[in-house]
Parts: sequence; C-alpha cells; structure tokens
Amino acid sequence: MSTRVMVVDDDQDIRTIVEAVFLQQQYVVKTCASGEEALEEVEEFQPDLIILDVMMPGLDGYQVSKQLKKDFETAHIPIILLTARQELSDLERGVESSIDDYIAKPFNHRELMARSKMVLARSRYQMGCNPLTGLPGNLEIEYRAKEMLRLDEENVIFYLDIDGFKAYNDYYGYAQGDKVIKLLSHVLITVVRKHSSPDDFIGHVGGDDFIVMTKDKSSTPLAEQFIEQFEEKIKDLFTKDVLEQGYYEIRDRTGRLRRYPPLLTLTIVIVNISKRHFDSYAELSGALMELKKFGKQKPGSTVVYERRHDEPE
Repeated sequence: MSTRVMVVDDDQDIRTIVEAVFLQQQYVVKTCASGEEALEEVEEFQPDLIILDVMMPGLDGYQVSKQLKKDFETAHIPIILLTARQELSDLERGVESSIDDYIAKPFNHRELMARSKMVLARSRYQMGCNPLTGLPGNLEIEYRAKEMLRLDEENVIFYLDIDGFKAYNDYYGYAQGDKVIKLLSHVLITVVRKHSSPDDFIGHVGGDDFIVMTKDKSSTPLAEQFIEQFEEKIKDLFTKDVLEQGYYEIRDRTGRLRRYPPLLTLTIVIVNISKRHFDSYAELSGALMELKKFGKQKPGSTVVYERRHDEPE
C-alpha cells in the first residue's frame, strides 16, 4: 500500500508544489484548502503524514493539530508544519500542539522530502515497537523486508523461535517468561553489534519470535553465536532444584504429565534473499513459516537453510 500524504494549505500554489513533490515519489496525495476541510476528510483518507500550514483563515495549523492529536483515531498521524515564522513562541506552540517537525517557507523540495521520510520512519518505528523489548515490531519488519525485495539487494534474513518456551512459561509464570524473551533480545543485539553494518536490523515479531536482517554473508557463524550465547545464559533462568533434578514437569493438553529438560533451545531459519526471488512479502513470510515448522520438529537447537529448487540436497 502506497504512503498517503494530506497537504493542508490555503495557498493554491503551495498545495500544487507540495503535491507535485510527493507525487514524484509515488505517494498518494490529497490536498485540502482549509483546516476545516482537513478535519472533515482525514477519517476517510487516513493519511500516513499531514503537511499542515500554520497561518490559515478559520482554524490555523495549531488548532487543527490539537484537534487531531486529541482524537484517538488520528492522534498517531505525524504532522509537519509549514511556517514562515521562526520565533521561539511559535516553536513552543508547536510543541504544545504535539507537531512532529517544522519546515520554513520558502522550503527546499529535497529538504521537504527528507524530513517527511524521517518523520514517517520515526512514526512507523514508534508505533511498532514491542513494549517488552523495545525492538521494532511487525510494521517496521514488513517495511524493511519489502524494501529488500524491492531493491533486490543481497541480504540474509534470520527467523528465530525459542523451543520449549510455552512449557517454561506455564511452569515458571509469565514474569519469568518475559525474562527469557528479554534475554534472547539481548543476545541478538550483542552478537549483531559485533558484526554490525549500518543496515543491520533486529525486530521482535511477537512472543518468542524474532527477526534479524543483515548483509553479513557469514550466516552460519552468526547463527552459531546466537545459539551458543543463548544456551549459555538461559541456565541462569532455571531454579537450582530443577537444574539438580535434571527436568521439570508440566501437564500437556491431554492432562498427561510430561518432562522437560532444564534447557531452552533455538530454531533458526536462514533465508538468503539473493538466492531466490520472492514475488511478495507474503511469499517470503510463508517460506519462513514453512521452514520454521520443519525446524521445530528436530530436537535441540536447529539451523534450517532455505534451498532453491535447483540446489542439490
């Protein structure tokens, strides 16, 4: 789905210029000649970003921004104010109105686009962050993956899932389960930092599932480090009695008592984007889930690689 931008300015020339800038970048644009019109149209158009003039007859930019930010359905929409005034009092009013950025008239087209992309990225990141780990969630993960597919660059995607997590969660409780998820998050961050490039990315899909995207071609050593550090540190999150006993017991769905060892392991799926063309994000997600399901059937920590149809077994 294309990014949607609403441009609100009483000046026809400004509306036309701003609209052209965004249309050039394949954005969907709606223009409004007043604050009142913007408030009427915003619910139906559902913009991802609003470019809003400050000085307008009727409702000015600050008033429009305040109304949008106090409405639950529109409070999340980032707003960039177009203003010809640079006094400190205007900046303070903008902060009070919860605007996201300023651009002074006359503005540079490249600056307008750069600031817009920055605000959109920040908004997408903040909306999608997982509250437990602080890592970006599904909105940012999907955006990053789609960009990889669109640019057709060489990238490696890791999908990680904790084996035995549900049983651990049932036995020790959700608070202790959260510690396990935070532990894996910390391990991923620590390992990726050692091999970091500006484009490396770690995302939290949800629950005990994570995504790592990297340009590092040494995927096997990276996966091995994920497993080694996780298995070493996870022992600290089991109680002494379970470690000494060598197992803990949980009833399954049929009511049967099952034993689990005091060790959580990882299933890691690795897909190299350059090895295979995925027509869509849905196809990529499907491949990751299929490989994850296969890997979960194997005991212990497992690394599963995506193979092309023309590759030997």
